[in-house]
Amino acid sequence: MPDVPVLTVTSIDPVLRDSAIATLLLDLPEAVAVHHDITPDGYLHRVVHDWSGVRDRHTQPMDHGCLSCALREDLLPVLRGLLGSPQPPTQIIVGLPVSTEPHPLIHAVQPWPGAGLLPGARAAAVIAAVSPVGLFDDLFGDDLLAERGLELHTDDRRSVGEALAAQLEYADVVLFDAPAGRRERDLIDHLTSPDLPRSAITEIDTRSLVSVHRSPDDPRGDPTHLPALRSTDTQEIWSLDLHSHKPFHPDRLHAELPGLGDGPMRARGTFWLPGRPSVVGIWDGAGGQLSIGTAGTWSGEVRTTRLRVTGIGPQRDSVFRAFHRALLTDQEMERGLGRWLGTDDGFGPWLGDHDEMDIDDLSA
Repeated sequence: MPDVPVLTVTSIDPVLRDSAIATLLLDLPEAVAVHHDITPDGYLHRVVHDWSGVRDRHTQPMDHGCLSCALREDLLPVLRGLLGSPQPPTQIIVGLPVSTEPHPLIHAVQPWPGAGLLPGARAAAVIAAVSPVGLFDDLFGDDLLAERGLELHTDDRRSVGEALAAQLEYADVVLFDAPAGRRERDLIDHLTSPDLPRSAITEIDTRSLVSVHRSPDDPRGDPTHLPALRSTDTQEIWSLDLHSHKPFHPDRLHAELPGLGDGPMRARGTFWLPGRPSVVGIWDGAGGQLSIGTAGTWSGEVRTTRLRVTGIGPQRDSVFRAFHRALLTDQEMERGLGRWLGTDDGFGPWLGDHDEMDIDDLSA
């Protein structure tokens, strides 16, 4: 028998998420939906239902702070039970807790070859349900998820824009709950691709969504594999693809962080520092919030400092200048990177301790 497609629905609004699930169920009468929510007192609440009503409810405490782990431990057994039932569903719809990023689920449902986490299923389309009303404020405003009661745990300090952008960038389709104007569609083009399908929730093309075969190594949403820019700047919305083979100068990067991270912008990408030439630095910012971390090592790849920045307003040129001011100069590169060995670059709290390597590995 063919593998059962698993559709994934994401949103920052529980009403929008549930509306998308309900519409899918009406159009897929043999489907079963499983959705989770985080209760205000920190419990994980699960509901299993189909078009005719609720099949099962379950609430359990969050024994640890890892939501992805808790979802995986609860969701995978439920999906296995559905797949192994005498009459398995033709499709499964998974509604993630609001503000959740979808890629961990895709890796669990559609694992690497041989992993075998969920035999009999495959990852189908990832759906982002959004409202064009307030889209600009949600993406570029400075509201935190916690200020709207949408945080996933007590330490979740993400902005609303960071969560929403991550959902849009990973989606196969965007569903609107109201007509979207040219302005909103232009913004989606800049954040994703002009080719990304988008429609009203009431006009879902379920056949095309079910036919999607989503791979766990799909590069969408991966800051280390940013696609080329294809959108066109408007008077209000602009995008920059800033890239260089040079690392950031640690001191100048600290000085330029406000110009690169503050304001109505969405920025993501990779960077490296001269005292950590093997470390892939990850840049992820939106809504005035900036997250910096690591994603392993370059492992033979060409080291690249590359940021994709989408914003509104007059900051385009100042962001461009701030990026280039923060890079090492040609003269500094010619002096070699060995002199940075063992120096404190000030990024230890975000990137960890310096990696230990021979000075020969620090050659430019």
